[in-house]
Amino acid sequence: MKARLFIGIAIVCLTTAMWALPACGDESPDTHQKNFYLKCINAEIDNYSCKVVHAASRSRNLQLYGENAALRTVFLSQNKKALVQEMLEQKVSMHSHAVHQYLLNRFNQESHIKTAKMKP
Repeated sequence: MKARLFIGIAIVCLTTAMWALPACGDESPDTHQKNFYLKCINAEIDNYSCKVVHAASRSRNLQLYGENAALRTVFLSQNKKALVQEMLEQKVSMHSHAVHQYLLNRFNQESHIKTAKMKP
């Protein structure tokens, strides 16, 4: 009986210790968020860079698709740090679809500003 009680207490203590260990890590929540956002941005860059090859297609629609992917790749690559900082300030949810939507909106805002500046 005493052995079972001792084993039960030991299991509870080990489980609690295992659960508490990640909370004692060196990473702060901000660092964890920054790493998550950077990971998502890098995934977006990889995704769009694979589609750039369509710019050399014979189809005009595929050419536009490839050119748009190239613009998004350049935008994300050049503004990576600023985008991460903005997402931290805006408290963007730590879900990949939320980050994707935020990046899509930011790219569209920038492209509209550039288009408006180009018009005479």
